[in-house]
Formats: sequence, C-alpha cells, structure tokens
Amino acid sequence: MTRFTIQFLAICLLLLGAVDAQGEYFRQKESDIDPNVFRIKEADFMGVRFDPKVEIIDENGGTLKMGDLGGKALILVWSYYTCDGSCSAINQELKLLLQEVEESQVIGRDFRVLTLSFDKEDTLETLKEFRKQLVLPQGWEEGWTFGLLKEPEQVEELTGKMGFKFFWAPQDKTFYHPNVFIFLSPEGRVTRYLYSLTNSEKDMKLAILEARKGEFKVNEVIDFVVGLCYSYNYKEGRYTYNIPLFVGLGALFVGISLLTGSLLFFKRKYNKEGA
Repeated sequence: MTRFTIQFLAICLLLLGAVDAQGEYFRQKESDIDPNVFRIKEADFMGVRFDPKVEIIDENGGTLKMGDLGGKALILVWSYYTCDGSCSAINQELKLLLQEVEESQVIGRDFRVLTLSFDKEDTLETLKEFRKQLVLPQGWEEGWTFGLLKEPEQVEELTGKMGFKFFWAPQDKTFYHPNVFIFLSPEGRVTRYLYSLTNSEKDMKLAILEARKGEFKVNEVIDFVVGLCYSYNYKEGRYTYNIPLFVGLGALFVGISLLTGSLLFFKRKYNKEGA
C-alpha cells in the first residue's frame, strides 16, 4: 500500500467521522414529554368525588371548603397562574363557550366554575394577575371562583384522583398538562371531561345539563330531549350522534310498520272472505 493510498484512506475516515458526528449532533433527541399526559382515561374516573372538606383560598384571601361550592353543577379547570400560554387560553375558551350558552345556562344560577391552581409556587399575587387578564363579563364574579389549595401538598392526591397528570419541564420552564374542563355534579362527582379546542356550544350545553343530573327547568326540556340524540364519544372527546339510538328507533319503526301492514292485510283478506 503506497503512502498516497494510506493518506487517502485516512482522509476518508476523518470525513466519515465528521459526517457521523454531525449526524449525531443534529439527531433529534428523545422527547421528555409523555404523550399520555395530555389524555385522561375518562371511563376510569367517572363518578369519583372531590373531597368536600378540601379547603381553598379564594382571590380575596378568604378560605372556603369545596363543599361550599356544592349544590350546583361545577366546571373545574386545573391551571397554574404563571402560565402565559395554554392555561390562559383554556380559561378564555371556557369564557367564550359559556357566553354562547348563556341564554339557557347561566353561570352562578345553574352552575359554577372553579379555576384551581396545581402549582405549589402560586400565590395570591399570581392568582390576581391571572384573574385580571381573563376579564370576566359583569355579573360573573359570584359564579366563577379562582383559588389556591390551602394545603398545597394535596395537589398530587386530588389531581391524581381525577386522572389529571402534569409535570414540570425544566428545559422549557413550563408545566405540561391536559387542557381539560372537568364537570362535577352538585354532589361533587365527576360526570364528564371535555378537552380544549374540540368543543362547541352544543358540547358545553350537554355537559352542563348532564352535570346537573336532571335538575333542569321546564323550558330546558327541549334541550334535554335533543341531548338524548347525542352520546359522549370517548375517542373524539366530544358529543356525537347517538347511532345506536337511531338504529334502534329505525328498527322499531320498521317493526311497527310491518306489524301494521300485516294487520291491514289480514283484515282486508278477512273482509273479502266474509263478503
């Protein structure tokens, strides 16, 4: 092997090493984000109850128990108050959706909303600033509570009980968590989960009616009947047409039609024979 050949091979090896190093440098690292954190296994947590004895500090610094918010359906939004992204967006989205259903479902009268922090570092100051940026419509203050857990160490227990997972990403300096509205019955039991950006006025109205457990007024009967035409789709995270119901009604209609037709046929045949 000549000296030139040896030098040529050495250069090739150096180039290959450089390419490999460059590829290693630009290779995408494995994500630290667990995709399962953004989805809750809703069916596993339906009916769980939020402990009514849990104490909450409201925006005025006063203390109330979760049970004090009972007696009405409740929409719970887990958030953290230093978030300038998804938490602000999900609360804004909820505000807009509730404005759309306000003619039939009135906040404070028919249901309440609780935005509750899962960040142990949040304070009354961060709460008030977050609340200020939301700009609630006039008259909603009594129906929408912003709070901190009086005992922050309860965060993991309470969120875990509802399937709400979250974790801190140091590289991004943010929490990753599901953007979800959790609907509770007047007794504080979970009745439905709705995910942000996938809902319509119809979904919000049906979820509130469902949380109210049949406690609706006469003028809401039509909404209730219409609601029977929909069922919650766990895969899509929203309400879709209740296909089994329509199939069942269709089968019932066909059966009644066949029975009626058969009776008419035999009646005519009997009349002709009697004549």
